[in-house]
Amino acid sequence: MPLASQAHNRRDQILERATELFAGSGFAGTSIRKIARACGITEAAIYRHFDSKLHLYEQVIRNKAAQHDIAGFLAGKRGRGSIDDILVAVSSHIMKLTREDPGLMRLMFNNSLESGDVSTVLFQEIRLPYIDFLKMEFEERMAAGEIVSVEPFLTGRCFVGMVMDCALNLNIWDRLFPDQTEPADVYTNTAAIFAKGLLVDGQSALPANRSNPGRTS
Repeated sequence: MPLASQAHNRRDQILERATELFAGSGFAGTSIRKIARACGITEAAIYRHFDSKLHLYEQVIRNKAAQHDIAGFLAGKRGRGSIDDILVAVSSHIMKLTREDPGLMRLMFNNSLESGDVSTVLFQEIRLPYIDFLKMEFEERMAAGEIVSVEPFLTGRCFVGMVMDCALNLNIWDRLFPDQTEPADVYTNTAAIFAKGLLVDGQSALPANRSNPGRTS
């Protein structure tokens, strides 16, 4: 195998094992020695690919963002539909990626316990794209008279924060109320309430039972 291919494969192996360990133990609880041991290589071999543990962690998070193509998904939703549709698109995508990728969910949870520079990486790569997307949507829709005047970045941050909290705790709610908490119910309900507060006429386009029309309380 060519040396370049070997180096690429080694780098991918390090990233894969580091992702598992960071998800399980957090940044502070995962040492370069532990990652090297999981890969069956020396610590020096890791430093040939990554300048530091922080550099490795940053790449793990960036890989997750790229894996789920957050930027590409959001670019395809720009200006499409009502404010209800925009909020449902964002919240359903967040719910989907946390359902499909438990490792990312654990990374998100552990990241909230970190401090210093490491605590900002996941926010910049995973949360901030959603917030910036909503900020632009709010600005354009305020200018068009569709929604009331709000501080767009803070409003986007609040919405994404609510949905992220729901996503992180969905498994717990499933255990407590197994017959009452469908993921679609969570995000459509949240979007409808939030949209109603934003719309100039206060009328959301989403019916309360949109996610599951046949469901009764």
